[in-house]
Amino acid sequence: MGNLEILREIANVARFRFLELKDEGRSLAEKVSRGAYGHMSSRMDVEVERAILEFVEDNDFPYDVFTEEAGRISRGYDRVLVVDPVDGSYNAEHGIPFFSVSLAITRRKLSDVEIGFVKNIPTGDEYWAVRGEGAYRNGERLKASAERTNLFVVYLGTNASDRAYEIARRARRVRDLGCASLEMITVAEGIADVFYYSFRRSGALRIVDIAASYLIVREAGGIVLDENFKPLDMDLSFEDRKNVIALRNDSLMEVFP
Repeated sequence: MGNLEILREIANVARFRFLELKDEGRSLAEKVSRGAYGHMSSRMDVEVERAILEFVEDNDFPYDVFTEEAGRISRGYDRVLVVDPVDGSYNAEHGIPFFSVSLAITRRKLSDVEIGFVKNIPTGDEYWAVRGEGAYRNGERLKASAERTNLFVVYLGTNASDRAYEIARRARRVRDLGCASLEMITVAEGIADVFYYSFRRSGALRIVDIAASYLIVREAGGIVLDENFKPLDMDLSFEDRKNVIALRNDSLMEVFP
């Protein structure tokens, strides 16, 4: 089984476990333990992650694991499986059908990502990219075209920077949908021109949030930058957080003051 097929199988396990939990009728949002980042983790996050880790162990897939809840798990391999078991947890816990499982394979950092796979859990849609081989949705090639839609995806919550509001005012339409992996992919799909997550006092996103989407956008022909407009890179670290910009093409740099 190749690496891409392994990620697809892992994503299917995660989706199946989520649907099982939903059918059980217990609260998905109940806080049951403290995750590697220090925050309290919900039953949903813990149980879906456990299903992924057990599947990796049972099949002895050739990766270490870096995941949101359990942290870094050393298994003696040089490649690392980066896992966000449920990206968009608030959406999932409250019945908003926009959340995913996000998986990527890397070695040491974001710029090393070789394969990214994101599965929209409610719809079953699959997005993936292999370095140098393009990006795909359900087997169809994705391309971040030059034609503008004048739709920006911008985080506008209580932690949003002043610049986020400035950027939002430059678009005819703005969305803030609560799932960074799927929101970022809208740039790869040619739906959104700009993806912009910027917090006031610290970086907005961690590597688990966007490792897969990073490669999908780049392989679709888009650009992924940090807040200083440099090519984005991140460490396999709980502390490394970055504000993130994704653009369909470099002509969209003109929207930034």
